[in-house]
Amino acid sequence: MCPTPTALGSHFHQRVHHRFSSHALQEVKNESYRRHGVSPHACLGILLTLASAFFFAVSGPIAKTMYEIGWTPGSVVLIRLAGSAVLLLVPSIIALRGRWDEVRRHWKTVLTYGLVSMAGVQGFYFVAVEHLTVAVALLLEMTAPMLIVFWIWARTRTRPATVTFIGVVVSMIGLVLILNLRNSDISIFGVVMALAAAVCLASYFLVSAKDSINVPPVALTGLGMGVGALAMSLIVFTGVMPAGAVAADVDFGGYKVSWILPMAMIVVFTVGAYITGILGLRYIGATVGSFVNLIEVPFSVIVAWLILFEMPAPIQLFGGVFIVAGVGFIKWGEARLARRVASREVVVTSEELVSV
Repeated sequence: MCPTPTALGSHFHQRVHHRFSSHALQEVKNESYRRHGVSPHACLGILLTLASAFFFAVSGPIAKTMYEIGWTPGSVVLIRLAGSAVLLLVPSIIALRGRWDEVRRHWKTVLTYGLVSMAGVQGFYFVAVEHLTVAVALLLEMTAPMLIVFWIWARTRTRPATVTFIGVVVSMIGLVLILNLRNSDISIFGVVMALAAAVCLASYFLVSAKDSINVPPVALTGLGMGVGALAMSLIVFTGVMPAGAVAADVDFGGYKVSWILPMAMIVVFTVGAYITGILGLRYIGATVGSFVNLIEVPFSVIVAWLILFEMPAPIQLFGGVFIVAGVGFIKWGEARLARRVASREVVVTSEELVSV
């Protein structure tokens, strides 16, 4: 019996959605809007991701001012996570009214998000900042898109585009320049911590971009902060990351201010960074989002210069250009491959329907 046109359309719709990855679908949508106009959702997603990048960039230099008066990374991260969780408690409860089933359904994702994307990213990065300049620590963390490429390759068995490999090579050259191996003053421990933060950041991009998770962004952030705060409490109180806090004035860009101001800014900017980041990534996906997020690097360099009067060595700035360019090639290659795979799937599925 030959299927009706309606049945064919339904069959085609189901097959396409079954065979497409969400990544490929997002890239097809992006290509369509590039040809016929920019999606309002895409514009909003880019603006939200830019805001997230700025909030993240500011947090590192501000935290480093706290180290100078005796605070430890463990205490800063614990206050940051706990304060953010408290700030988001009421909004999270309101957002989850009637949707707690979604939390129970995705509890593993929420737990992973809190441990890795919250406690992991912040814990490793803030330790790295203690031993490296803010710009160098951030640039090492920005190697996360390379890790995403290899993760997707391993899971999908689809070889990345040639331009992606070029990007990896260029980024690796930049990484060597950033490490500035002739300079014996660079902290190997700080480098390891920054690269560990990169692994956790890759997880953040992948989890945040999942549009299959129906937990509201505010609630996901609040729950993640709560999980991260509990994990960091255990880490600090067991001495894995020592606790240390001092109530004293902080040198903030040449001005003396109470320690309360920078800590409050860290908490508020953290909440803003994660909420705008999740919203932005759900609109534009992990590939475009991690590319737009590169603006965090110049943001961080400027803020570190204004607040800490801190600048990386010229060769490290040069290496930073290589890393940013390399990641740009990686993102370009990913987008090209996704469009090619998506187009091939459409052709194959259409041929199968004709044969039916």
